[in-house]
Amino acid sequence: MGDETASESGEDPEVTPVPEAGLPGSDQTEPRSPGESAFDPVRLTLLAMVVAWSVLFILLTSLRHDRFGTFGFDLGIYDQGIWLTSRLHDPFVTVRGIDLYGHHFNVVFLLFAPFYWLGAGPHFLLAVQVVAQASGAVAVYLLARDRFDGARWLAVAMAAVLLLNPTYQYLAWEFFHPDALSIAPLLFAYWAAREKRWGWFAVAGSLAIICKEDVALALFVIGALVWFRGDRRIGALVAGLSAAWFMLATRVFIPAFNGIGPFYDSFFGEFGDGPGEVVKNVLTRPGQVWETATRQDRTSYYWRMGAPFAFVFLAAPRALLVGAPMFAVNVLTSFPYARDPRFHYASLVLVGITVATVEAIAALGRDSATRGFLVGVVLAASLATSILWGAAPWSVDYDRGIWPLRTDARNEVKAEAVDLIPTRAPTSAIYNLVPHLTHRDRIYEFPVPWCNVNWGVRGENLDDPAGVEWIAVDVNLLGAADRRLLDDLLEREFEVRLDSEGILVAERVSPTGDPAVACLSAGG
Repeated sequence: MGDETASESGEDPEVTPVPEAGLPGSDQTEPRSPGESAFDPVRLTLLAMVVAWSVLFILLTSLRHDRFGTFGFDLGIYDQGIWLTSRLHDPFVTVRGIDLYGHHFNVVFLLFAPFYWLGAGPHFLLAVQVVAQASGAVAVYLLARDRFDGARWLAVAMAAVLLLNPTYQYLAWEFFHPDALSIAPLLFAYWAAREKRWGWFAVAGSLAIICKEDVALALFVIGALVWFRGDRRIGALVAGLSAAWFMLATRVFIPAFNGIGPFYDSFFGEFGDGPGEVVKNVLTRPGQVWETATRQDRTSYYWRMGAPFAFVFLAAPRALLVGAPMFAVNVLTSFPYARDPRFHYASLVLVGITVATVEAIAALGRDSATRGFLVGVVLAASLATSILWGAAPWSVDYDRGIWPLRTDARNEVKAEAVDLIPTRAPTSAIYNLVPHLTHRDRIYEFPVPWCNVNWGVRGENLDDPAGVEWIAVDVNLLGAADRRLLDDLLEREFEVRLDSEGILVAERVSPTGDPAVACLSAGG
């Protein structure tokens, strides 16, 4: 029986597809085989999709960066942190005012450091994320192929569903985030666990968990599913190691690096300031949970995440649990961006929805016709929502400003401004110049370090402005308070070296004044 109940009961039989005579090339006649030709049309189609998606979004993300459409938060944060790591400098990220590993525990960055010895930077990070995301389509193909009894063309269609997904496209648009890097290895890990390929599972799971501490929650659930499906020793080991990693990362390593503690606990104001208190209040205040979960921004979030999959995943609730921990966080947190499907907070939720969709089709599609119909419904939903909500050339928002498709004469002046600032000189710059200036020990987002804006956890230990040697800003993007601060600094401490088209670069020529007075005078 192909339903989920049977497949997840621990008695999941091995299914060997039997070719049907007279139907060459049909999905039902193509059993899984190590000897499949690398040049068969199925693989060529899958490869073409992955390569085309990679090339498209590498070009778009590179264009966005080159035209100054990327920001200090978060591309500049990660680029400076990895550059510092590669140089064996203290990885204290001055874009954010916090140690790189006190922000999130992204051990994967150690693998990037050697590339920075060779000159890697923002373009490298953007390209790596795009390629990593594109490879997730291969994992979906493998999972769907094996769960659909070798129906390879249907598996290709499911790979296309992921690449068409609006959230998946916007993850590339939203600069660089380790959450997005973790999607493909998590998908591979789920497939490997389903097929009991434990060597591949160990590799994929290890790569996923070092991307970010939150990934351990998804791997914990995968371990529980492995236990439930009958491999109890392996399942218990995976779940135990994942839980231990999460606790060490969030309760030991991150607090040790930032000197403050697990500050993300404060993002659940309505339910408490720590995991124990949050869990307790969620369990004892069901009415408040319901009221929170049914607010308009939450229901919109559910719709935007579920519609691209036609909500078929609801038929596979156990697989859906893979994304449940992060889904609960996104719903209950007071941080509004967590419920925007365009941002990286949706990454792990998307993994759960994707694998659950494949499992649901496998469970509901008891014959090839039903399975093909369900895949068609999901593919149509993904295409429609990709057009309505996506970030690709076929999407309605594509030429509405989400990508800098039109040239801006001021970009030449911005490039001149970046080139004018000496290598490694401590600099305070406007947010869209910061990612072009991050390969130095000290780079700040103006008006930092004169004023505390998004610095540290609670604004602690703000750097001394006396160390800033250069300022680079787009005057058109400054608020009134920041303009007053800039005028004060130009009058007392800095001299203009470039002033064109609203782009201003200034060099320090006098010692600093009282930073508190300077910030106060600007209304900071």
